[in-house]
Amino acid sequence: MSFENELNKLYPKIAEKINEMIPAEWGEFYFNGEVKDGEGGVYFFYTTLDEKQEYKYSHYIPRMYNVDRKIYNQLLHELFDLTVQLQQVFIDNQQEAWFSVTMIVNGEGKLKVRFNYVNWNDSEFGPSDRIEYFEYKYLKRELTDENDKELMERMQKYEEEHS
Repeated sequence: MSFENELNKLYPKIAEKINEMIPAEWGEFYFNGEVKDGEGGVYFFYTTLDEKQEYKYSHYIPRMYNVDRKIYNQLLHELFDLTVQLQQVFIDNQQEAWFSVTMIVNGEGKLKVRFNYVNWNDSEFGPSDRIEYFEYKYLKRELTDENDKELMERMQKYEEEHS
């Protein structure tokens, strides 16, 4: 199977897994997966049809919807496994292994995928900082705190210098 065909097989599987994890009718989602040497994490933000302007964080699903945490964690693990498989397609096809993948799906099912090769593990920025940066970069999160603004500027500079 060709490189592109393998990728095109995995994209819908990732989107379907996210759809399975959101216990409400959603409008769009922004997924981020980080993988380095088989380790990493995944999360996503999504809107619901009744609150199209408010992004909800995936890790709050168990609390917001009274979903059993064990079930949520199992689905999250399956989502991470699909993300690892996606990276493995790159490796198997002699492509450079990316550090993170961003997948954006709107309500009509239109898909955008971006791969980022910046190894954030080598930076001073931890997972919480990277989630905030993701919100800032993709969800256009407004920054009111000067410390947050300074952090986002430093992260943006780091990303530009290491891309």
